[in-house]
Amino acid sequence: MVPRWVMGIAATAAVVAAIDVTVFFAARGGTPPAAARSDQSVDLVAVIDPTSTRVVDRVQVGHTPTTIAAGYGGVWVLNKGDGTLTRIDARAHRVVETVPLDLTANDLTIGDGGIWLVGRLRGDVAHPLDYAKLERIDPASGRIDRRFETSIGASVIAVGGNALWSTGFLAGHVRGAARSDTRNGAMRTVNIEIYGDLLVADDTAAYWVSSIASQVARVSTRTGRLTNSLPLATDASLAAGRLPPNPTDVALGGGALWISAVDGSVIRVDPNLHGIVASIPVCRNALALTYGEGAVWVACGDSTVVRVDPKTGTARPPIHVGGLPRGIAAAGGAVWVTLN
Repeated sequence: MVPRWVMGIAATAAVVAAIDVTVFFAARGGTPPAAARSDQSVDLVAVIDPTSTRVVDRVQVGHTPTTIAAGYGGVWVLNKGDGTLTRIDARAHRVVETVPLDLTANDLTIGDGGIWLVGRLRGDVAHPLDYAKLERIDPASGRIDRRFETSIGASVIAVGGNALWSTGFLAGHVRGAARSDTRNGAMRTVNIEIYGDLLVADDTAAYWVSSIASQVARVSTRTGRLTNSLPLATDASLAAGRLPPNPTDVALGGGALWISAVDGSVIRVDPNLHGIVASIPVCRNALALTYGEGAVWVACGDSTVVRVDPKTGTARPPIHVGGLPRGIAAAGGAVWVTLN
């Protein structure tokens, strides 16, 4: 996930204990200082059995693993610290390959024939800051088979409806949302009317969530146009004096849109944005979430993962993963969690 804040680090670090610093940084996508990390639990992927809800394995990957996705028989991990992509065999729980990237990749998503990355070419100083590349890696060969350009400073991507959907921003300013054809890279901008720094898509719609405005926008994948938007703060919650939620991640599945928030809640939203269905308290600080293996899985700032039943909204007891989660995926008979 892309960092969504840049200020207040020094002041906070001076007055907060080490463990709280770790949680504070992770909630906003930053990297905690070395003093706040445990060397025994960094640069790993924890493997959780979705039935027993126990950690059954750990896989060593590259430096500072962040985004993770599962599919095409493998688990794909973006290691931002050393600029590599690790492929894990989903059955054997072992590293098959580590691929050096020519991008300073910010995000990873999976679908439409491959693993997609977005970022600037490493060492590129010739192009303006709003220039970025979209690359697809063939899961069979592990090599780049498609490379497209984007001019919105793209840094967050999702696949759905035979297209790549992206958001870009520079220095806190919205550079725009866009749709790119996965066949030829043809790009056109999309008016979403919000600053959407969290993104998810399926074959029906693409959803942008603003962690700043606490709002979600829905775009039809068929027309490429905004259908509607929804504030995540209800009139009742505001009247009660509660602050709007600060979203940290978004996922689709089980007939719903799921949004995690800094306050530890998971918000269930109708996929047509007709309203908020439920707000489920899960943990102290929800950093990321995913849908898969029949449940919603939430990575929390207290080094735990929580399973939420999508039908009842019941949160199961926390699963201790032994490190600070950064990304989470559920597929291939397991739940996969990157640890820093």
